[in-house]
Amino acid sequence: MGSRQVEQKVLVIGAGIVGLLIAQGLKKEGIACTVYESEPSAKHYRPREWGMSIQWGLPLLKTCFDEDKYNKLSTTAVDPNFEPPEPGKVPTFNGETGEWIIDIPLVRTYRVSRRKFRAFCAEDINVQYDKKLKDIVYSDTDTTVTAQFEDGSSATGTLLVGAEGTHSLTRHLIFDNDESKAAAHSVLFNAINLHVCYNDAEKARHVRRHHPIMYHAIHPRGYWLFVAIQDVPDPDKPETWVFQLQCTWKKTLEPDLSEDEVSSLEKHKKRAETFGEPFKSANLWIPEGTKLSVNKLGYWVPEKWNTRNGRVIIAGDAAHPMTFQRGQGLNHGIADAASLTKLLAAVKDGSKSQEAAIEEYVDEMVPRAGEEVKMSIVNTEMLHDFEKMTNSPFFKKGGHANAGNKQALEEQRAKEEAA
Repeated sequence: MGSRQVEQKVLVIGAGIVGLLIAQGLKKEGIACTVYESEPSAKHYRPREWGMSIQWGLPLLKTCFDEDKYNKLSTTAVDPNFEPPEPGKVPTFNGETGEWIIDIPLVRTYRVSRRKFRAFCAEDINVQYDKKLKDIVYSDTDTTVTAQFEDGSSATGTLLVGAEGTHSLTRHLIFDNDESKAAAHSVLFNAINLHVCYNDAEKARHVRRHHPIMYHAIHPRGYWLFVAIQDVPDPDKPETWVFQLQCTWKKTLEPDLSEDEVSSLEKHKKRAETFGEPFKSANLWIPEGTKLSVNKLGYWVPEKWNTRNGRVIIAGDAAHPMTFQRGQGLNHGIADAASLTKLLAAVKDGSKSQEAAIEEYVDEMVPRAGEEVKMSIVNTEMLHDFEKMTNSPFFKKGGHANAGNKQALEEQRAKEEAA
């Protein structure tokens, strides 16, 4: 006897951007959806801020947003006054001399504030806070799945979507807590991220002089440097502008540093003495007392899993966490949300079974995002090796979706095998 079919209801675990995008897409299609977030409230959710680049994922957002909401996307930009060109570019410099090397080509790119974009995606979405996932239970008598939470409550639906980030419990549960299959892998890089307002118009113009949105550098000593605008409260008052600065380097370059030492402003300013302009001043001008956050880079290459007859999937960083230098994580998360929205709409109208739709989601996402995860690691390694940097996929193909990635990855593997 087959399982009893029940009305569509989607449970999304995690109120990050991808989880909320999925909820927006399903709301647009009239499909019931509730998001469950472990943080106690929206105000407590990841207080740290950073920018995110939406590139080839930009047109896919039309699947998740109605036309009116899509047209308001610019309100989430780090600088709503800047209209992204087509094509775009990322100026690239020698981090030691400050000399220009190349402009990396980009498709039309929106650089959005993580905080603004998340709030934008959360509008009119049912988010239940203080709900930390404990277990997932699958019914034997019908087509439902139940999320059990640590507070003793539970929720039942027809599909559970794990979108709770790099260390997703959903991912661990669908692989039966097999760490060898589900655990994210760390990379041997230190990474710091910070925001700074110089409160000085001349300094702000100096730091922003190479590009209105973002630029980066590769330092011969092994540092990767990134400068981006984060907020423009008043375009006519540069003293109010806020910048995002990032620096990453191999742990072997500065061995045996504790996390406190990695995030030490004093140590970072000594590091910045070796930078070329404007990277040097951008970092030396950081006001005392500014917090430097340590970013822990990790990755997991997606592989197919048992969807329990189409009742459980993962998306976003839960499905494909990757290093960030190529700026592709959000784009693939958007692709996940758009794909799932279309497939569940087909389930609603009866043209697909849910099990077939979910298998189709997995079959498309795993190779697409899996190739990107692998390329992100290759790209990160190359961007910290001045000799190899010109072979980087980011240098060759910029922000295009997987463009040239397979060839570059095969070339890199062949070199490693030959060595």
